[in-house]
Amino acid sequence: MPYEFKLPDIGEGVVEGEIVQWLIQAGEIIEEDQLMVEIMTDKATVEIPSPVAGTVLRIIGVEGEAVAVGTTLVVIEGANQAPPEAAPKSSSKNTGKSLAIDPVPPGKERSMATPAVRQLARKIGIDLATLHGSGAEGRITRKDVERAAASTAPEEGVLNLEKDADSDRIPYRGLRKKIGDHMVASKRFAPHYTYVDEVDVTKLSALRDSLNSTSSETRLSFLPFLVKACVLALKKYPLLNAMLDEENQIIQLKNHYNIGVATATDKGLLVPVLKSAERKTLSELGREIEDLSAKVKSGKAQLADLKGGTFTITSLGALGGIFATPIINYPEVAILGVHKIQPRPIVCRGEIVVREVMNLSLSLDHRVVDGVVGAQFLNEMIRTIEEPDLLSD
Repeated sequence: MPYEFKLPDIGEGVVEGEIVQWLIQAGEIIEEDQLMVEIMTDKATVEIPSPVAGTVLRIIGVEGEAVAVGTTLVVIEGANQAPPEAAPKSSSKNTGKSLAIDPVPPGKERSMATPAVRQLARKIGIDLATLHGSGAEGRITRKDVERAAASTAPEEGVLNLEKDADSDRIPYRGLRKKIGDHMVASKRFAPHYTYVDEVDVTKLSALRDSLNSTSSETRLSFLPFLVKACVLALKKYPLLNAMLDEENQIIQLKNHYNIGVATATDKGLLVPVLKSAERKTLSELGREIEDLSAKVKSGKAQLADLKGGTFTITSLGALGGIFATPIINYPEVAILGVHKIQPRPIVCRGEIVVREVMNLSLSLDHRVVDGVVGAQFLNEMIRTIEEPDLLSD
């Protein structure tokens, strides 16, 4: 009897996931533990392997479609009974759209190609059986598929799948859509305002250079110092480290400081979280920022790495511009935008001098944080940054 693989419970509180990409196709012979599909839940994307070996009879659901936990995704023929742990914790009615394709006909030799190459060939309409692979042992490579596509006449529609006469088209789904939905919800529910001020980081820059020159550990960026300064200011102004429980009409003041650090990836902006930042040294914060950034950019971040934030910092480094109006990472109530450092003339002790200066943009939820509180918080951060000995471990 064919084995039906159902979307398992892949995270606490997760009830559905979005199909980002199929890594197999109907008719394909797959091995146990072979990756079948990429599923996105919240902001984390996971690749799900097959618990059994066999021939794929059907794949169910289209890329970009949301499916409930317990929904049948793949039907596999010739499979041994799946282990008990492969079964999902809950079930629901199958809501997917079938993409069934006839299995490989008897006597027809199966082409050798990776799942990613098969997915590309399927997308642009290339029959792998017509190709001679240039890879090891005749394996078909991505370049083989691209060459075949290039030799196909445009009128056949192969190269124009995502184009029309006036524009190229990119599907709005996956992480990009998740980010968009989250931003829309933030702007809809939280009345934003942004407060901007500048900070002299000349002393901080000198301290950072000194620490980096005498330490064999991770070289520190400016972010660990800013996280430290942020935590000290949040302790004095806890309304910025809060969430509004609208259903129960309660402002929850968090007693821990989980600082999200917005990180740009090829697929979009993700926010890994430094848990209990108040307990960590500058060196520990520096290492954790590097580790989380690497995990996010390589697609290896887990859902736990992206959840539980109480305040967010977003920085574009040298590209940071003069100021911005960051969108709050809802349901948090505040986000700090960090901008580029550049030499500027300022008045210091009655004289015009050139100092290293940076702007900070603080966006706030006006339902929770009034303007005076936001200004007091940022002034406290600025005071600490300009006297950075306060940040030393």
